Amino acid sequence: MNRTQAQSVTHQRQASSYGRLVRRINHLITTPRAQVERQANLARHPDDRAEDWERLLDEIQQTDGVAMTRRPDGTVHVRWRAMEH
Repeated sequence: MNRTQAQSVTHQRQASSYGRLVRRINHLITTPRAQVERQANLARHPDDRAEDWERLLDEIQQTDGVAMTRRPDGTVHVRWRAMEH
């Protein structure tokens, strides 16, 4: 395997790990309870890559109508406004 192929495999692995993280967090914030309360508590799992976790938190923080609070224990509280129609 040459360097380009190795970089491609690494990129695919990173993309898939980020995709898994996004799906897991999406599941948490779309539960009926989270939707009614418009909030969720997020926690990084030991197998989540630190780079993926920070990327996701950056994206959440940049979303309009979303407030994010990092807690000392490493969890993150996310709350959002109701969508206006």
